[in-house]
Amino acid sequence: MKKLIWALRVGIVLFGVCLVWEQVQLERHTSQRRTYHQRRLQRSTAATFKAIRQPQLSDFPAAKVEAAQVWLHLKGTRVINEATPLHIRKIAAGQRIQPDDPHSAVYHHQMTQIYSDDLQDATNSVIYARNADNTVLVAHSRSGQRSQMGPVAQNVHTAMPAVQKMKIPAKPSATLLKVVQLII
Repeated sequence: MKKLIWALRVGIVLFGVCLVWEQVQLERHTSQRRTYHQRRLQRSTAATFKAIRQPQLSDFPAAKVEAAQVWLHLKGTRVINEATPLHIRKIAAGQRIQPDDPHSAVYHHQMTQIYSDDLQDATNSVIYARNADNTVLVAHSRSGQRSQMGPVAQNVHTAMPAVQKMKIPAKPSATLLKVVQLII
């Protein structure tokens, strides 16, 4: 009889353990399912917010915004073509204007070149250097020739392009944002 009582006690304990185990598994499955559903909902909500949120100038690097300001100031809005991207290239101080010509003049400042792939625009390049006083030195091209690295302001191989100091207005606009988005 004692063995029977002990067998019943062990059976009751095992039955209780099985019930607890089943409950734990059920809650784990429910929480994973809820978590998966919440993650899916959160991803779709985040994607919706990304699609709705308009880009702002603060989303882009300062170098791109500055290049877009210079491009707009010198070229105006008429040259904005959404099918033609703009490119930025850094020109180191001391680099030759015509890299293949050993007698070529050199740039005295680190310059930034913005150029487009638009072949119909004869002056599709702007070269400038940033000053510490919120102005830029713009190198004006006197020739439409191009180098292999992209369009670079060039003249006779020993002459420097004309340089002019300009103040670039820093007024944010929808057009400026559009130009910044065109820069690759």
